[in-house]
Amino acid sequence: MKVFVVLNPAAGQEAHASVRDALARRLGAAQIPYEVHETVEGDAIGEIVRARLREGFDLVVAAGGDGTVSGVVDGLVESSIPLCILPTGTGNLIARELGIPTGVDEAVALIDGPSGTRRIDAMRIGDRVFILNVSVGVSVSVVRSATTGLKNRLGRLAYLWGILLRMFRWRSHPLTVAVDGVAEEYRAIEVSVMNCGMLPKALYLNGPTLSVDDGHLDVFVLGMKAIRDYPGMIFNVLAGRPFDFLWRFLEVEKHATIRSDRPLRVQADGDIVGTTPVEIEVLPAAVRVLVPQEAATAPSPS
Repeated sequence: MKVFVVLNPAAGQEAHASVRDALARRLGAAQIPYEVHETVEGDAIGEIVRARLREGFDLVVAAGGDGTVSGVVDGLVESSIPLCILPTGTGNLIARELGIPTGVDEAVALIDGPSGTRRIDAMRIGDRVFILNVSVGVSVSVVRSATTGLKNRLGRLAYLWGILLRMFRWRSHPLTVAVDGVAEEYRAIEVSVMNCGMLPKALYLNGPTLSVDDGHLDVFVLGMKAIRDYPGMIFNVLAGRPFDFLWRFLEVEKHATIRSDRPLRVQADGDIVGTTPVEIEVLPAAVRVLVPQEAATAPSPS
């Protein structure tokens, strides 16, 4: 076995050191050759992974947060090489949904210890692949507010800070959402195409159950009656309570398109990737991921 490791050092020096130490202990002891690529800002991770796969690597490791995992998946799509995730980021939503240990040593042990696999879905925009969600609306401003430095200091609270800072600036927009060729018009503050089940359950406890390996995507359309509804929404999210605003849920089997009267920014997995219109293609069972044996056939947690 030959292992290629993509390590994002932005998670902090402690996480960076723990990953390198765990790799040296586990893979060094097992005499498994490996190489570490430390990312820098602006790296096209997918292109780096695709290029390095030609050198005969048998496994790729993503050590970082969901953004790092997303970049590595972009490079692994259409290959048979499996992925191991070492979750050292802020949200680690994909790892949590798949039951991957949050401890670095336990996650590294999946490489040569007892493990199973799960095939996760992905979504393509143009020539780039993503795994969490693609959205237009309020989430774009939240993502832009949650800088790396803020996430390192506040963790997941960085996203809440972004919401509180910009909440009363949110405005609804006329948006056209086409799902598998059927278009409908909405006035919404957010349209999100989601692949990860951890995201919608954090916002809407009574919404449909979805998972990263169910073979389809889900569109969530959110409208608000008035600005005064926003504090209530935030309170219920923080309290873990369901709330009854103007939600609409749509299942996507093949592709979805979001259009607007004027260009609006689009975010995908935490990056601004352009403006509307945006078309998202479903990629079922796109990448094979190492998971604990007990999680290999278990339903995703919700």
